[in-house]
Amino acid sequence: MNKISNFHRLLNTNAFRLSLIYALLFSLIAATTLAIIYWFVAEQIKHQTDERLQLETDVLMNRYHTDRFDALAQTIQRRNSDASTTFFIYALLDRRGRDINKSFNPEYISADRRQAYSTMPLGDISRLIPRTQKKDPARVLLTILPNNHLLLVGADLNQQKKLLNKIFSIIISAIVIIFTLALLGGILMGRSVLKRIDMIRHTAGEIIEGDLTQRMPFTRRNDEFDRLSLVLNRMLQRLEQSMQSMREVTDNLAHDLRTPLNRLRNRLEITQLKDPSTVDYQQAQQEAIEDVDALINTFNALLNIAQTESGTKRKKFESVDMSLLLNNMGELYDVVAEEENIKFEYQVTDNLTLQGNQQLLAQALTNLLDNAVKYTPCNGSIQLHAHADEKNLIITISDTGLGIPEDQYEHVFKRFVRLDNARSTVGNGLGLSLVKAVIDLHDAEIQLSDNHPGLVVEIRLPILKEE
Repeated sequence: MNKISNFHRLLNTNAFRLSLIYALLFSLIAATTLAIIYWFVAEQIKHQTDERLQLETDVLMNRYHTDRFDALAQTIQRRNSDASTTFFIYALLDRRGRDINKSFNPEYISADRRQAYSTMPLGDISRLIPRTQKKDPARVLLTILPNNHLLLVGADLNQQKKLLNKIFSIIISAIVIIFTLALLGGILMGRSVLKRIDMIRHTAGEIIEGDLTQRMPFTRRNDEFDRLSLVLNRMLQRLEQSMQSMREVTDNLAHDLRTPLNRLRNRLEITQLKDPSTVDYQQAQQEAIEDVDALINTFNALLNIAQTESGTKRKKFESVDMSLLLNNMGELYDVVAEEENIKFEYQVTDNLTLQGNQQLLAQALTNLLDNAVKYTPCNGSIQLHAHADEKNLIITISDTGLGIPEDQYEHVFKRFVRLDNARSTVGNGLGLSLVKAVIDLHDAEIQLSDNHPGLVVEIRLPILKEE
């Protein structure tokens, strides 16, 4: 029963249907080609036979013109009685006789209307040639003689007919073999396609059950199934990362928001015990508002990251003058760094443009420069450089601050991650997560390295050249 079901599934595959169509089409082309060959061979045989009939007729006509009618009749009688002559048939007919005219259908008549060719059964002239068989075909050339007689020269086509029948049988066999092999090839291809589909369907079933670690199988053939599997695997990897990020966000939210919510609750309880007119009451209210603002900022940052990672903001891509944007940010942070007693230098190449979301790019660069100012001590230095090569716009931000341990380079881009040396500063651990989301949205790369001391952040944004 399972084999019957698999066979029905095989018949319903597009591969099998296409193979069947191609088998029929190829068989039709082969049959047409072989039919043309068969027709050409038959015409060649008939043409060669006609040439031999004409040659025999010319020999007899020369005898007629030389030795007259009686000598011609004797020659024909002698040739017909010769047992070694089995191919040619000779006869002299009275032109007034009607026996030959009953079945003689001329296929070709000469320009002087004295000669005509025809193919007819030997039985129609068997009374003239007793040793012939009635069913054998014959090719006949009739020539009108000046004395109201007809010279008949015929050729037995039995051997040619056998040859053509054999060729016809070979053609039929070849067509059947071609169609059968094409059909078998379709079945084999259909089975191969079914096998690949079953593997994908099995993997998809496990993914539906919740195992997002499964990946679509692929081979080294790099066919359409492999290309489809690679695309699906990238999609599944992105989906697994999103689900993992969601779990991490949930865990981090539960952990990181517990403390400010508890602090907010305690302050609200304290305000219930204080006189609204006192300074302590006003201060407790102000601190509660600050806690609420911090919570709102956290949720806004999470929402911004989620929207960026979803790719919806890619629709707002436009041509961005990065030289203008970076110079403006350089001027702004030159003043900010000066207030913190930090040396700030920036150098930006002119005419740097790319396709992107200007607001998100500005936010990402602001987060990086804020971190550089926040973690660089007094008398330190920060540098902002930007230039372009053939493919990328390269932005480098370096500082002489606390830096990041090398083993934490990938970890710091996750949500709510704060290193030990940053615990004492204000923040929610979402700044670099937003930077990474913006970088991924623009198909860019970000790389961290040690500045000895401090940190170097290098961003490579692809430049989309307008055609």
